[in-house]
Amino acid sequence: MAVLKYTLLRLATFFIIFGACLLMEVGMLFALIAGLVGAWAVAYLFFNRLRLEAGAQLAQKVGSGRRRSLSEQEDNEAEDALAEDFHEPESPEDHPER
Repeated sequence: MAVLKYTLLRLATFFIIFGACLLMEVGMLFALIAGLVGAWAVAYLFFNRLRLEAGAQLAQKVGSGRRRSLSEQEDNEAEDALAEDFHEPESPEDHPER
């Protein structure tokens, strides 16, 4: 539902800005560009919570149906272990020359 709300709000914003520019007779290309940029800016500034909810909802729909193979799971675990080892703080015993 958040995806639908966000899409409708963004489309409505686009058409309002686009229509206003056409009424001011600034040209079709400028009206299109102003509508796109304006709708993006308004959505980014004022609909941020709804945008994040829509993104999470889409990620859940798209990502939940995919099963990972055993080799992919093992690779992910190995990469996670390597990353944890890399980011562990070094102890003074590791570098006696300091």
